[in-house]
Amino acid sequence: MNKKRLLILKVCRIFSCVYPEKLIELFKIIYRYIYSAKKGKKFRESGEILIISPPAYIMGEKYMSIGENFWADTGLILQCWDRYGTDKYFPNLKIGCNTHLGRNNHIGCISNIDIGDNLLTGNNVYITDHFHGDTNSIQETPPIERRLFSKGNIKIGDNVWLGDNVTIMPNVHIGNNVIVGANAVVTKSIEDNCIVAGVPAKTIRILEKKCYE
Repeated sequence: MNKKRLLILKVCRIFSCVYPEKLIELFKIIYRYIYSAKKGKKFRESGEILIISPPAYIMGEKYMSIGENFWADTGLILQCWDRYGTDKYFPNLKIGCNTHLGRNNHIGCISNIDIGDNLLTGNNVYITDHFHGDTNSIQETPPIERRLFSKGNIKIGDNVWLGDNVTIMPNVHIGNNVIVGANAVVTKSIEDNCIVAGVPAKTIRILEKKCYE
């Protein structure tokens, strides 16, 4: 370890004794709010309550509409591609109110992704409406050189819960009140009021309303 790095560590240890942990957490919260306010100005639309925990990578904000009370943990990636190589796209990403995203969530859009209200996700969730290349035929070019291709739009209803490591593929519509189990890959549309799990995801239970006397 070089002398500069050792000196920095010693200084940090001194400051750790001077500044209590609660004060450090307060600084983090203030920085998060400032960071969120700066990011929020770039969206096409956004609610007053918008919390994005740094670091985040957001591209194509002018194509994104974010509802009220949006909260995202660290590692968020939002991408709206309007150009890739020589191809042009017309993306539209809409996220409803009361959305809470876990760590390292990634949403990629070249066409249309419409997410309803009250979405809750775990960590490492991936939602995409496109692939690198047409997956219906053999591709003999490097993946990064293939044009972006969408099989269809994505629509996610209200009150949906996506567990850790869930992947939502193109041309999928997810109904209201749906629970998607951890590690599931959703390749086909899902009706309202059910639990799905597996690779590819399949319905494992139909949810029913509780009757209260």
